[in-house]
Amino acid sequence: TGDCTLGATQTHGYAGSFHEYYDKYGQDYFFKNIRSIFEQDDFTLINLECVLSNATERVEKTWNLKGKPEYVGIMTDSSVEGASLGNNHTFDYGQQGLDDTREVLNKAGIIFGFNDHVDTYTTKDGIKIGIVSASQLSADETHANYIRDGIAELREEGADLVIACCHWGIEGDHYPNDYQQKLAHQVIDWGADLLVGTHPHVLQGMELYNGKMICYSLGNFCFGGNKNPADKNTSIYQQAFTLINGELQPGIDAQIIPCTLSSVSSYNDFRPTVASGEKAQEICNLMNTYSQNCSNIEIDGLGKLHVN
Repeated sequence: TGDCTLGATQTHGYAGSFHEYYDKYGQDYFFKNIRSIFEQDDFTLINLECVLSNATERVEKTWNLKGKPEYVGIMTDSSVEGASLGNNHTFDYGQQGLDDTREVLNKAGIIFGFNDHVDTYTTKDGIKIGIVSASQLSADETHANYIRDGIAELREEGADLVIACCHWGIEGDHYPNDYQQKLAHQVIDWGADLLVGTHPHVLQGMELYNGKMICYSLGNFCFGGNKNPADKNTSIYQQAFTLINGELQPGIDAQIIPCTLSSVSSYNDFRPTVASGEKAQEICNLMNTYSQNCSNIEIDGLGKLHVN
């Protein structure tokens, strides 16, 4: 999925905030409408765009995103196995906020990628999945190298599949820019099997490049950072990988599950919900539009990806 802020900004009052919903409804509330989807797969990965910490010393910026350490139960209760931390809110509460988040995730058994820290998860069938994640908001070669070197490290560790996560692009823009596309192709050429992008807070298109999928942005998902985003469209991206004797087989078996980031349209109740009917068709149509300039794929009315 895309951006998950399991918390709130420092500007939010308590009323109507993520914190109030947690206190009222508990950790089971937030992912209830999509939990069965997460439970049925082998590995669920989210972009955790906040710290989970009780730290109070925040970095001076417009929005600092923070949830309480116990909010990690939202993830463990809903079969979330992995988190991308390579984003522009990882240091919102300084080194202490990051250290606390790492500790919380480690104790919960959730793997995470962040810069030169890569991690692997082994499925019940023995498939080793690796993740690498870094913010790419500036054309900083160091951060790109985290992805390049992380992929190589994961392969050395015996990862059967490698998922790269890049935080990039322009907020509110549905189309990837030239920098995103150039770097995305490099990441695939470096050996990633799937690239998942985040940061624009809206859906962007997808591309098939050299037999691998690129999701430029999956938008917001469970997003406590905004009480009422104007664009509530989002999706879950699903891909099935087939390995025979340890060898990844060619071909794309993937779909999007159109969702809204809230179960109501008039405000954000922080409860992602699978879309149906006209709304689901609208999201599929939009994703085809967003993808048309960079892709040879088509998404049908059920969300299934077809290679043209």
